[in-house]
Amino acid sequence: MFVIIYIMAGILILDQLINRRLIKRLHITEAELEKKYVNNPHKYGEKLLYSISFIVMFFAIYEFHQLRIFIFIGMAALFAFRTLMKWKHAEGNRSYILSSVTCGLFVVGAVVYAVSHVLIT
Repeated sequence: MFVIIYIMAGILILDQLINRRLIKRLHITEAELEKKYVNNPHKYGEKLLYSISFIVMFFAIYEFHQLRIFIFIGMAALFAFRTLMKWKHAEGNRSYILSSVTCGLFVVGAVVYAVSHVLIT
C-alpha cells in the first residue's frame, strides 16, 4: 500500500514540475488552461471515467489486492481520453500536451508498481 502512495506522490511532483516547464516553454496562456471541457461528450465522458476509476480504486484497495495496478491504468485512461478530446476538438490549443504528460506518468507509474510488486512478493 505504501508503494502506491510513494508512486502517486512521485507522479504528482513530476507532473507539476514538467507541466510548469512546458507552460513556460510552449507559451501556453491561462485562457487555454482554464477551458476544462471542449464539448459535452468530453464533459460526460470524463465524468464517467472519473466515476469508474474511483469505484475501481475503492475495490482494488479494500477487496481485490491483485487489481491494484488498475488504479494507475484507470487514471491513465482518463488522461488519454482528455488528451484525445483536447487534441481533436480544441483548435490552436496546446494544453493537450500537459494531459499527455500526465497520462505518460501514470503509465510509467503502472510499470513501476508492477515491477515493485513482483520484486516485493
